[in-house]
Amino acid sequence: MASALVRERQVEFPGPAGLLEGRLADAASHSTGVLLALHPHPLYGGSMDNNVVQAVARAGQASGLTTLRFNFRGVGLSEGSYDNGVGEKDDVGSALDSLERRFRPKAKVLVGYSFGASIALAYCHRQDHGVDGLVLICLPPFLLRERLSLGLPVVKKILLAENDQIAPPDEVKSRASACGVGKLIEVIPGADHFLLGREAEIENCLVRLLAEFKERCRV
Repeated sequence: MASALVRERQVEFPGPAGLLEGRLADAASHSTGVLLALHPHPLYGGSMDNNVVQAVARAGQASGLTTLRFNFRGVGLSEGSYDNGVGEKDDVGSALDSLERRFRPKAKVLVGYSFGASIALAYCHRQDHGVDGLVLICLPPFLLRERLSLGLPVVKKILLAENDQIAPPDEVKSRASACGVGKLIEVIPGADHFLLGREAEIENCLVRLLAEFKERCRV
């Protein structure tokens, strides 16, 4: 059974295309880590209120991390307009900078779902990304350029859905194996891309992973 979101507060922070809106839940100790959750495709109804994004936030909160989920430019009250995945990477940088200024966290975890996973991976190819752990959920291969390798040291988990037609597991597995990170894959049996009704499984998987991550980082 999925847990409840803790009390979050509406926040806004400056982005490259204007103010970005988000929902922030402070951890009991501000000296711990932060988790940033990225939502699915803006042109197909994706927002920070997506069911998977909320499950990610719950997992972070249950793990004692400060969590932020936010809307990319042009979604909800976030200013600007959709930028084909280019400006959205800069939005991620602004969100991480905001968390850094506010909390000076020991570690930063980035979790992206679908379109958000592609943006998260692309962002972590920047030399100065500042991310300590990256989790990719239902990553659509067609959104990735060939140069975007899955074999980054920062990648900690690749979570797939068995019956995903948008992010076919076999194709993602092939890419992951070629990069030597096939062992990081976990598949949710019987699930499709939208993961409706499977939120508790996502949350439980992330809670286990975050416990290991916090131990390694001494968060």
